Amino acid sequence: MKLTAVTALLLSAQLSIGWAATIVIPREDGSELSLLIERPSAESGFPIILFIDGSGCGGAAREDFRTFTRLPEWLNESVATLVVEKPGVAATANGSQCSETFAKYYSVDRRVFDHLRAFQYLRRHAHWWNGEVHLLGWPEGASIGVAVSAYTPEVKRAVFGGLGGGISMARQFEYYMICSSDRTESREDCISDLREQFDEIRSIPSPEETWLGADNSYRVWATRLDGVEFNLIGDFGIPILVVHGSEDRDSVPVEAARELVRHLEADGEVDFEYWEVPEMGHGPDSLGEERSELLRLAMLNWLFERDPGLGGPPDFGVHLE
Repeated sequence: MKLTAVTALLLSAQLSIGWAATIVIPREDGSELSLLIERPSAESGFPIILFIDGSGCGGAAREDFRTFTRLPEWLNESVATLVVEKPGVAATANGSQCSETFAKYYSVDRRVFDHLRAFQYLRRHAHWWNGEVHLLGWPEGASIGVAVSAYTPEVKRAVFGGLGGGISMARQFEYYMICSSDRTESREDCISDLREQFDEIRSIPSPEETWLGADNSYRVWATRLDGVEFNLIGDFGIPILVVHGSEDRDSVPVEAARELVRHLEADGEVDFEYWEVPEMGHGPDSLGEERSELLRLAMLNWLFERDPGLGGPPDFGVHLE
């Protein structure tokens, strides 16, 4: 095991955190897995907030993700934060150029295994941890977070942003994006071509072939296309919050989240809350700085059973001047 102090985190003016480090542990195949941990200086008694990043090869210490994971003052001295870094990605990488290692190893299922490995390590070595996890993932991080929540009994509450979850991504492309009736003259031909593309991806999940972006290899698409997160969420025994933008059309269409809500309402067994945020696209950044911050704080408040605060449901500051 390697332990490297992260001086930049220790000196951050935004944090009153007492201890910060990158811990490097081996995966089963011997490759390195980095855990970015910040916690108070006390030796025991506090939970972990697990933040799970979305797709792409940006690093966990890049500026926009550090803003998203910044803790409010009332949490600084009472929780630890954990981010599990992506394969082949430097912590400060901005995602403009992905490494060969990232292309070779990044996939949804591998990211799930990486988080499970992280908690295996922490159960043995993190004596400061009280055994509770509060999870926040957005958007591919939400999909990963569903599986992590399903297989990690320490997760007590979870927020899934930009998830969809009610229908597969393959169906999202067919019904709401590439082959929707308002985007193609012939849905039948479009769906036929699209399914041919999907069959190729599934049959040859190559890290060298890409579709819809240089950071989207066949390897990762093969682990995205067919999952329906409700299949796991339906057996959850923890409260969850699902957050989605009312204007998300091209990334994870809001209809996929509404379908998840219909499944959950029909099932009736899962303790869930749904926030459909007016005027928001695929992520909080589309709201502008002020409303984005209100939503971010509202989600953190929900994780710890506090009132969401100003700008919370149902309008999230839509009427702010």
